[in-house]
Amino acid sequence: MGERFLLVVFDGLRPDLVRPDTTPNLLRLAAMGTRFARARSVFPSETRVCSATVATGCMPRRHGLVANRLAHPLDAARPGPAGRTVDTAQMPALLELEQELGAPLLERPTLGALLAAAGQELAVLSSGTTGQSHVLNPTAAALGQLTLSAHGAAACSPRGAALLATLDPPPTDAVARAEWIAEVFRTKFLPDPPAATILWLCEPDTSGHYQGLGSPANLAALRRADAAFGRILDDWQAGPMAGTLHIMAASDHGHATITGTVHATPRFAAEPHFAPCRLIPGASGGIVVPGGDAALIAEAAAWLTRQDWIGHVFAADGAELPPGVLPRSAVLVDHPRSAEVLFTLRAGPERAPAGLPGVTLNDGALPIGGGTHGGLTAAEMSIVMILAGPRARRGVLSEWPAGLADIAPTALALLGAPGAADMDGRVLVEALDEAVRPEAAPAPETWEPADGPYRQRLHRTRFGRQTYIDFGQRT
Repeated sequence: MGERFLLVVFDGLRPDLVRPDTTPNLLRLAAMGTRFARARSVFPSETRVCSATVATGCMPRRHGLVANRLAHPLDAARPGPAGRTVDTAQMPALLELEQELGAPLLERPTLGALLAAAGQELAVLSSGTTGQSHVLNPTAAALGQLTLSAHGAAACSPRGAALLATLDPPPTDAVARAEWIAEVFRTKFLPDPPAATILWLCEPDTSGHYQGLGSPANLAALRRADAAFGRILDDWQAGPMAGTLHIMAASDHGHATITGTVHATPRFAAEPHFAPCRLIPGASGGIVVPGGDAALIAEAAAWLTRQDWIGHVFAADGAELPPGVLPRSAVLVDHPRSAEVLFTLRAGPERAPAGLPGVTLNDGALPIGGGTHGGLTAAEMSIVMILAGPRARRGVLSEWPAGLADIAPTALALLGAPGAADMDGRVLVEALDEAVRPEAAPAPETWEPADGPYRQRLHRTRFGRQTYIDFGQRT
């Protein structure tokens, strides 16, 4: 029996919520294996962007899914509101985009495709949005692999839809959906899983967004998701997979607490000289500049730095960057699908009324006190990563930098399949071999451009050929 790999993602879980009273089973896994203290998300810290990095082992600058709300690549020359925006939460929108582009959604090979080429299989089980499930393995149907979505047969691959027809219907409540999908894995897959499985739980993200970050309802949802995970751990340890299955638990991003609301679109529209441009709002947003007009890019970026509701500002590499603005490459999202100007809303490390550090403005309908993500605060960029299994070191807290892009190459290494060398991530060897030492020490970097009262600071870490984005702040 060959080795197997299971990735369980707790969407939106902050590391400081991994506590004995909320996640005893995640802590149990950590005691069995290696926990990564310096694990990081990607920018923008949005779910589908993160999912694409998990699927490809690459940063957004290479896989091409650069935002949750994506400017349509074929509308780059259309002025103003004539340009379309793709909502990547919706699987039909992604399928339509692929058809219009005549090209794959993700521009790098996925874990599913690489395993298929090696004669192995990936299964995806997700209670996340239909778009999120699709991003984890966009070619599942063509490869004959299984994707099971808790949102119904239309979001499943043919094999997933066939399985769904034999199961009790998924619940409509988000927490119950997470429990349902975890139980499907435990009962239908764990006894003899495929080479690799991704089990994606939509909690504590959904409750954090809508019921208050760190609220009793949010923590209760987290406890239920952890309990469902605990039942998987119980069966894993007691069953035939104990000696062959590696389990990684992770989150895709964290959350910051919303302390205020700003509506960026009308403010931008009130500037007549930006009429040819289009603003895509969000905690992490963008300004699309038709034709990549360098003067307009510089003007738009400079205008953003003068707004008191703005956090970070990045602009296209090669443009004449105004003072205080960083290039998109600084956050590893310099891709043709990225908006010419990127920004985050103002945020900081202060404690929210509920007690959790990390606050932010928001542009949208989420409530004050709710959580959001997409930006660069430490609360959003710090993630959970734990690896346990027959080859993992037990009870270790690793201080080596790590991140989402490292998951796929580590899975391939454990499964003996090729493909990791072409990924941006690395194999997490420190969790597998006590004797291994880094070729070079982690090298912190700080970027701090300023223009008058506006100053932004970006912290990154270089580690070998990898670059990890730690956090950023407007100072």
